[in-house]
Amino acid sequence: MSSRHCVYTTLIGGYERLNEQPVAKASSLPFICLTDDGHLESETWQIQLVRPIFGMDPVRSQRELKIRPHAHLPGYGRSLYIDNSVVLTHPPELLFENQFPKTGLRLPEHSYRKTVLDEFVEVSRLGFDDQNRIFEQLNHYMCDNPSVLEEAPYWTAILLRDHGHAGLRDMLDIWASHVLRYSRRDQLSFNFACRHAGFKPDAWQIDNYESWFHTWPHTAMRQRDKGMRSPALALSPPAARIRSLEMALTEQEDKRQSLEMVIAAQELKHQKLVRNPGRILKLAAKQTLRGWRSGLAGHPLGPEELGKP
Repeated sequence: MSSRHCVYTTLIGGYERLNEQPVAKASSLPFICLTDDGHLESETWQIQLVRPIFGMDPVRSQRELKIRPHAHLPGYGRSLYIDNSVVLTHPPELLFENQFPKTGLRLPEHSYRKTVLDEFVEVSRLGFDDQNRIFEQLNHYMCDNPSVLEEAPYWTAILLRDHGHAGLRDMLDIWASHVLRYSRRDQLSFNFACRHAGFKPDAWQIDNYESWFHTWPHTAMRQRDKGMRSPALALSPPAARIRSLEMALTEQEDKRQSLEMVIAAQELKHQKLVRNPGRILKLAAKQTLRGWRSGLAGHPLGPEELGKP
């Protein structure tokens, strides 16, 4: 297995603009973009043409390239994958030198989802995939290994990997199989693939939006196929419905608490004014004086001269 390192991304189907990576100019590593666009040009990426495995499914074709670098980057032994919407803010050598995983894979934890089930609910709610496929996958997981749905999810937009790690390759092949069989949203199947393969990745505990080495999202000119925007609740299993309602209740409770804090602050301010009526008179006098001066500001003599006896 080669000891060479690279950074790579994938862009299949031409649904968004390729983001440049300014840090590439300060890096000695190649930045490779796997794409089916023969006209694509870049100042920071090396364009490498590939043939999608599914001519009519660019999303799953992109996922297969993303998940299995050992099959598509044979000249490299280690890689840093970043989604096109991620922009690095520091040279990637720092990650390879100081953050490289002993397990063969390091990726961020999801910083704003609590469970894998929450991710299923959100993907359905936002209409990011076919509802039947989402809930078929969820039902199968609930029957096969329900506890995986309560695990904390990972964020798969950044993947630091060792292509020569046999256990990792086995897990990645399982993960790819689930993405091709079930939902194209790969974060839904990552935990299950790890559990099935007996694999535990290293993880970054970072904010998904911004960390010491990246920012996200950069999605200018993206033309996402939104599909169905409302989840087909009639097809969702009871657990997903219950969790969706729980999340909605939590959101409403947060809003209620915020309003109560605003009301309490206003009541406290009112009580202070009531206990000190002299302060109310002073405030009223100041407002009256301001209004008088403002009204006379344009007079030739000015408010100061008019105020003299």
